[in-house]
Amino acid sequence: MTSVMERRNLVAGLAILIVGMFALTGTASAHLAHHKKAKSPASEQPGDPPETCVVHALPSSFMDQGEFGAASSVADIVEVECEEVYAEREVTISANELYSRCDHRLWWTVPYDYSPSSGPNTTVTLDNDGNATAVLFGGPSCAAGESLIAAHLDVAPYSTAVTSFVVMPPRVTEPGVFATPAAKVEGEVYSDVATIVQVEFNPVFAEEPVNINAAQLYSRCRYKPKLLFVEVSSGGPRVRSSESEETLGLTLDNDGNAFVVLLGAQSCAAGPVMIEASLENAPYTTYATTFKVEPPVPTFPE
Repeated sequence: MTSVMERRNLVAGLAILIVGMFALTGTASAHLAHHKKAKSPASEQPGDPPETCVVHALPSSFMDQGEFGAASSVADIVEVECEEVYAEREVTISANELYSRCDHRLWWTVPYDYSPSSGPNTTVTLDNDGNATAVLFGGPSCAAGESLIAAHLDVAPYSTAVTSFVVMPPRVTEPGVFATPAAKVEGEVYSDVATIVQVEFNPVFAEEPVNINAAQLYSRCRYKPKLLFVEVSSGGPRVRSSESEETLGLTLDNDGNAFVVLLGAQSCAAGPVMIEASLENAPYTTYATTFKVEPPVPTFPE
């Protein structure tokens, strides 16, 4: 009898020990899952720069578009996100491969104040949330393929963040209108935003004119120049419409595609807006999409 009781006590003790071990393991796993990654130099491996910034290409891939003097043109919205401690510091964004791929036809600007400059790189200033945006225009004559875009923090610890941007060859795509990015955190200083509006129709409508309407965003942006529609021409970026709710006569290429960069310049109120694309001629088909303006907020990943 004593032997049986001893065995039962031993089994019970082992069960308690195993349950305790699982409890400890679960606690450790939960701790690791919620542990914020340290970004100080002391947390890095010897020789590794600290993680202070990230960079995004929006979109990460873009199909080259356009007709005649604007053929094989591209655009991108480049976002840099750094720790807030680097607010108001400068970051150099470089796209040397894309500069070569687009036959040295590369232009940069910020949403406000619109003033494009050409070259393989540009410099932006981080706002108080640690964010900055650069609008990129490439072409005409951009060759398909992948290129790297790098963001270099211009103060110590001089870290570099890298992303990729893929130029895709032209092709027929699903009809519709799309805003890329579909949501954008506005700048903390001027409350400015930027997105690329891509229009895709059946190729039977090649070289037909299309109208882009962004009346809701125009109403949300309170001060001049309020809204700019910018396209790529044979001589680089060109403002098609300024201080207007819409731009008229955007020409579809042979695949039925076209794009224009939309810049909300100053004091744009947060919230969703509708953007429409309509054929100027019969059958007057209209597509619509939603673009969301988000209020300023630190976005550097935890």
